[in-house]
Amino acid sequence: MAVGIGIELAPGAVRAVLVESAGPQLKLLAAHEAACDTADAEALTASLAHARRTLRLTSPVVLGIPSASAILATVSPLVVNARRADLAVQFELQQQLPFELAHAAWHYYWLASNGHPAHIAPRASNARRALVAAMRRSVLEERVAACRRAGLVVHAVAAAPVAILNAWRALPANARATQATLLHVIDGQSAEWIVWSPAALHVVPVAGSSADLLWEELPASWEALRGQVPDASSQVSVLGTEAAEPSWARAQEALARAGLRGDRFDVAGAFKPGATRLEHPGRAAAACGLALQSLGTARLPLNLLTEAQEAAQADQVRRMALTVSGLCAVAAVGFGVTGMLESRGRRARVLELLERREQLYQTLRPEVRELIQRQQETERRTLQLEQLVRSGPLVTQLLAKVAEILPDGAWLTSAAYSKSGLLVEGMLEGRARSFQDVTKLFDQLKVAAGMTTVKPLSTSVTTDPDTGKELIVFSVQVQRPLHMTDTSHQDTTSPSHPKRP
Repeated sequence: MAVGIGIELAPGAVRAVLVESAGPQLKLLAAHEAACDTADAEALTASLAHARRTLRLTSPVVLGIPSASAILATVSPLVVNARRADLAVQFELQQQLPFELAHAAWHYYWLASNGHPAHIAPRASNARRALVAAMRRSVLEERVAACRRAGLVVHAVAAAPVAILNAWRALPANARATQATLLHVIDGQSAEWIVWSPAALHVVPVAGSSADLLWEELPASWEALRGQVPDASSQVSVLGTEAAEPSWARAQEALARAGLRGDRFDVAGAFKPGATRLEHPGRAAAACGLALQSLGTARLPLNLLTEAQEAAQADQVRRMALTVSGLCAVAAVGFGVTGMLESRGRRARVLELLERREQLYQTLRPEVRELIQRQQETERRTLQLEQLVRSGPLVTQLLAKVAEILPDGAWLTSAAYSKSGLLVEGMLEGRARSFQDVTKLFDQLKVAAGMTTVKPLSTSVTTDPDTGKELIVFSVQVQRPLHMTDTSHQDTTSPSHPKRP
């Protein structure tokens, strides 16, 4: 169950009321009233602190400002664009203020045709009036600061006449009312008319230098008010006096002279019967209306702190946005630094690995080079062996053929061959006992061995060291067609030293 707290700062007293919302009904929990000069900051702080301790207040409160400190007006702004309706209201409000609007704390509500708050800006084709409340920002800040020093948190600040009207409309009998006339007797020398109609809300002060002059001034003030509100109700609810006091009788006489009917406004009718009762119901109406606004059930919840609260909220949003932006920036920088450090670490590890590999390569380089050379040499020899294996049958046949045709007086000391295209080329070197043997060998190479080319390269005479006889040293180049396929073009030398016959 929600609890609403209303505190009225009347000209000569501080009044506090605690109201609990029990479903559709309201329950009065506690009430407190203490005489105080609310214009004195120290006295006001002490009185508010006493009320807080007495009622054990912990929740935010709604503060009420008397009509002498606030300005209430109903304006009819010329609204052309709904988005700029606030500017139109500000322009009209400035006409009502005796000081600059920049120095004012203000709030407003649009009024529908039945006088109820509309909560939305009017269209240009359906202009409505706006109820505006304003006061000097410096005075408001002083009152809020006094509450803060007293340990109270102020949730909203409203004008006392609007709070009284909210309390009056909370009575079951007035729930569907569309107009009201209230006479608020503030003290023995001042009072105020609170007239609510579908078109406007009027708050007109009435003052006299004495109680007698106040009641004499009352009919005249009503006649002046009737000129502004011709359809004002003639049924007047009077508050601020008690039935047993002589002022109530004087008020009835003054109202009768003005042609009005008066009844006593008892705010206790808005609450269900309970143990807590108001000692002075006529003086607690404003505090009860403030408590209803704290509960969120007031019909006209004007709040003079709206502008400051919106500015504080916007400032908080900006600070949060800046904080979040800063955190995001720090996080981004952190992630960036982390990524840079990680990338740097990876590069350092790769560099270290490469350095180790380079050191290992430099260490193993001679051994690797030697192994590579050995491998190349092995591959070369393997290739030669493979060629010899492939060419073995041809070489054997050629040598066998040459051996068959050798004359008895000639022999070979070496034989070499190579393949070029489809030909086998060879060079034969040997010894002979005579030139006839050499000539016979050359002829046999052409006829019997099938050599297509027999080209003598050299012939010379030498002496055999063993026998002392002359020997003929010869060398001859031969060619023969290739009878078997061979893709190798490497030269192979096969020395031969046959025995002398």
